[in-house]
Amino acid sequence: MPFYKCIVPDKESIPFEQRQAVATAFTDVHCGSTNAPRSFVHVAFYDSAEYDDDFAEPYYIDGGNRAGRPVEQREQLLTDLKAAFLRITGVPVDQLGGRITEGPASHTMEGGMVLPEPGQEGPEWYEHDSRAAD
Repeated sequence: MPFYKCIVPDKESIPFEQRQAVATAFTDVHCGSTNAPRSFVHVAFYDSAEYDDDFAEPYYIDGGNRAGRPVEQREQLLTDLKAAFLRITGVPVDQLGGRITEGPASHTMEGGMVLPEPGQEGPEWYEHDSRAAD
């Protein structure tokens, strides 16, 4: 957790190299905003034909995070994620939508451990975070 699903029209719409760049950028944005460990961030790409939800836009960021952060922080996070996606992919702004939904930290596990509340991550959560010092 967090889990960012990038819904795209098909496998050819975003090349692999751009997908890698989006995943790295999303990790940078999320960790820069929340100070969460980099290892928490997960990014996956789904073809819209394989996704169960219908979206108005052909490209969509469907994010899920731990509850407990201010609305303004969540809104800025989505704004920054969308800006990174647009910059990297060149997708027109009117073709990208997005949302971030939230769930209790206690309902999620990472590495076999229940997640702490946002901001309550102890040093053990950063031990294997290769870019934590960045």
